[in-house]
Amino acid sequence: MAFPPNVIAPEMARLRRVTVPGRRSFEYVSQGKGPATLLVHPGGPGLTYHYLRVLLKLANSHLRVILFNPRGVGHSWAPREASAYTVPQMAEDVEDIRKALKIKELHLLGYSAGGFVALEYAHRHPDHLTSLLMCASAGSAEEIMQANRLVLSSAAPSQRRRLRVLTQSKAFDSREYRELSEKIFQPFQTRFLSHVPQDWKATRASTAVYRAMMTRTGDEFAVDGTLKRWDGRKYYRDIELPTLVLVGKYDFFLNASAEMDQRIEPAHLRVLSRSSHMEVLEQPREFLGAIREFLNDVTGD
Repeated sequence: MAFPPNVIAPEMARLRRVTVPGRRSFEYVSQGKGPATLLVHPGGPGLTYHYLRVLLKLANSHLRVILFNPRGVGHSWAPREASAYTVPQMAEDVEDIRKALKIKELHLLGYSAGGFVALEYAHRHPDHLTSLLMCASAGSAEEIMQANRLVLSSAAPSQRRRLRVLTQSKAFDSREYRELSEKIFQPFQTRFLSHVPQDWKATRASTAVYRAMMTRTGDEFAVDGTLKRWDGRKYYRDIELPTLVLVGKYDFFLNASAEMDQRIEPAHLRVLSRSSHMEVLEQPREFLGAIREFLNDVTGD
């Protein structure tokens, strides 16, 4: 079965809720019929699914596309303890959602930090997965730190000096720190965006989830949250599923994606030449085209 461009307008997708054991509920939007399902886990960690809404354009009579807000994000179920925001627990959320929505043919797409969860799920539940799509992602906390060092080394000397002062004073919640960090990351994150897309404007971020998982203090160049000791690279050798590794040429995760492609035997690497980390917004047509082509190949039609 092929996956041609959809004929369903993505704006028709309405917000729904799915309840899983423990009376935990998750927000999601859905388009298409199936029998195949592309389930999309957003990144951040802590971002809502809105910046990935272009993926709804893939939906048709053969493919259902589901975007959802993970635990603690949007109005999905939110545990109170920071320790409850871990990659393994989020992978189990995916399994609970799969069961609740009766997904039999699952194609799991993880974007950025969502890829960490997708990789963990592929390790834990390989028999329930048809294919894996790793977009703008990495395989370990160590690679996040490597990416941060790359970004920092590319900053102007004056930027590094000022960042050092702000870091020493722990001014992580200040407007100056946020703006300086964004400017330093910009060439690796939104290099080719000339304006702010509507889907990015609609996206919301959970500071609580981000702080719990990535950085407890707000230091954008530290990884001291629950992700600190996570390393999914040990799973690479056991992955036998068709795997797409999709990354922008200027993404800070380019090297991590290349290693992923080399170490996952059935993986296929696609590099988008005019993209950084936000490839979904920078080259949406090419991004969708690569995913559509991959899904066509996986089904053999």
